Amino acid sequence: MQPSWIIPSIFFALTAVIILNLVYLFLYLTEKHKFLLFWLFSWFFQLIFLLGNLYRATLGPEEWVSITTHFADVSRAFFLLAGCFLFLKKEIPKHTFLLFPTGFIWAIFEEIYFPGSDLASAPIYLIVGGAHIYSGILFLKIPSTYYKGNQIAGWNFILWGIHILDYPLLRGISDFAIIGFLLGGLFRLSSAISILLIYFEWSRESEIRLDSLYKKIIDTSQEGIWIIDKAGNTTFANPKIGELYGLKPEEMLGVNILDVVEPERRNSVAYRLEERKKGKTEISEYNFVNRLGEKRFAIASANPLYDDSGNYDGALAMIVDITSLKMVEERLRESERQISTIISNISGIVYRCKNDPPLWSMEYISEGCQQLTGYSTNEFLENKTLDFGDLILEEDRVQVETSVSESVEAGKPFQLTYRIRKKDGKIQWCFEQGMGVFDSQGVLQALEGVIIDYSLPKEAEELISNSLKEKELLLREIHHRVKNYMQVLSSLIGLQSEYSAEPTVQKVLEDSQNRIASMAMIHETLYSKSVESQIFLPDYIQKLISNLMHFFGYDEKELKTSVHCDSLVLNQGILIPLGLILNELITNSMKHAFPKVKGIKKLSVSFTMGKENSSCLEVIDNGPGKDPNSPPKKDSLGTELISLLTHQLKGRLEETTSNIAYTTRVFFPLK
Repeated sequence: MQPSWIIPSIFFALTAVIILNLVYLFLYLTEKHKFLLFWLFSWFFQLIFLLGNLYRATLGPEEWVSITTHFADVSRAFFLLAGCFLFLKKEIPKHTFLLFPTGFIWAIFEEIYFPGSDLASAPIYLIVGGAHIYSGILFLKIPSTYYKGNQIAGWNFILWGIHILDYPLLRGISDFAIIGFLLGGLFRLSSAISILLIYFEWSRESEIRLDSLYKKIIDTSQEGIWIIDKAGNTTFANPKIGELYGLKPEEMLGVNILDVVEPERRNSVAYRLEERKKGKTEISEYNFVNRLGEKRFAIASANPLYDDSGNYDGALAMIVDITSLKMVEERLRESERQISTIISNISGIVYRCKNDPPLWSMEYISEGCQQLTGYSTNEFLENKTLDFGDLILEEDRVQVETSVSESVEAGKPFQLTYRIRKKDGKIQWCFEQGMGVFDSQGVLQALEGVIIDYSLPKEAEELISNSLKEKELLLREIHHRVKNYMQVLSSLIGLQSEYSAEPTVQKVLEDSQNRIASMAMIHETLYSKSVESQIFLPDYIQKLISNLMHFFGYDEKELKTSVHCDSLVLNQGILIPLGLILNELITNSMKHAFPKVKGIKKLSVSFTMGKENSSCLEVIDNGPGKDPNSPPKKDSLGTELISLLTHQLKGRLEETTSNIAYTTRVFFPLK
């Protein structure tokens, strides 16, 4: 038989749980937090648990009622613990989903095999009590800056969990039954209230944090926020507004907006305030001078504000300082004006066109096209009647396309000259310089460049070319005449030598004839060749050697020659003495050295670049050379001539003798 107090106690607990279910349902429907839904389920299963106890107290124990009661108790503990994890924004442990089904299974097993046994219910109460203690620990870990309700709820759930754990042991003792039931009801009610307390504290703390966040946003916003009441008095101004108007925000509080703006803008501001009262919003751009004397530009977005009854209660303005943007815009406008002025004064065309040969369709072309081509910009752009490629003479188009294509592929600027046919039919020479414009992916977008009148440079180029041709012809004629005079002189000397019987006189005349022939060859080569040593000297030296071999009676089988010359640019002041020195050195080898050589005779001539802009002429033969002990011949005109010519070149002479060769070197500066 049940105690008389048990049924009234259950009714009292049911009333409290129903009220708590309604409270949690209301909170969930208004706040939509998932953890509130889980706690609602927890108190719903608490309601099922109490109804099961009421049924057993009034109608007696039944197997299905006992199983349902245990199911409800385990479910209540699961949703309580899961709600705590969600409240703390933590993931529900996976073992939780295994532990509670174990409780459901044991409830069925216990009712079948151990009906009415309090000790057999111990595993169920161990799960439920453990869930309460764990929930209490989680509540104690909730961080809170302003409130401590989590401490009350945490210890309440821990004590309630401990009380649930001792239930199987003390339930059978009637003296403890009433106390245990009263303690359970107390823990049940205080736990529900403490959870609500935690939730309200959490909501309040969230509001405080949100208010703090809003304040930080407003204080650090780069937009000015200005709120006025229906009379136009300032009720709020953030620091950006103060910075914009040269005032402190607190100085603006209570000040009418018409007292802040400049006198000349008050009528327009008053009109806009009337528009706000009519419910109209507005976005406007304006400029003003603030209290610090600074000119400012701003964009304002103004909206009316209403009270809870829908009556006009003031206005809110979001103001963006665009002073820096305006300054940049003015600088850009001035830069564009300067560029436009420069382009309009260029005597030619500045363009941007497509890379679509042979059309070269213009995307932009400056006004200079009228002067250069006779066509206006509209004829290339808006009212397009032709492309620029139509003006290029047909015989020049391939050259233009090839030059542009090769430069664009190489990523380099292009320069080209070509002819166009102007609107009046005249031929115009043009010079164009441009380059390809590529995007960040390296894809060609267009061509940009300039085209200028090239008529005068082309005329000057032709005049210079004709003048050079005339001078070249004149120079060739001079060299030709000098060569002819020298050949006549050489012939006269040759005739004179035939009438002279003395060997000495004949020898002198022959040497003079060779020297004149050497100079004649220099002039002959000068008017037919460049003065670059690598081209000029080898040809001259081979001719000189060939003439002297013929004169002295040597053939190519018995005399082997080699010639090497570096690529150096020489002037005529060097070439004449250099040719005479070569003539004397080669003549000496053939006249004095080779008669003493048995077998193959060898002659090597080289002209090389030395150090510090100096050069070296080197002649080597395989003769015995001079006897170092013999005195120099005073009557040797060749030796004296070599010394004089070396001095003329500001050089120095060096002679070396070995067992196999005799070497003469002449060092002299190129300048």
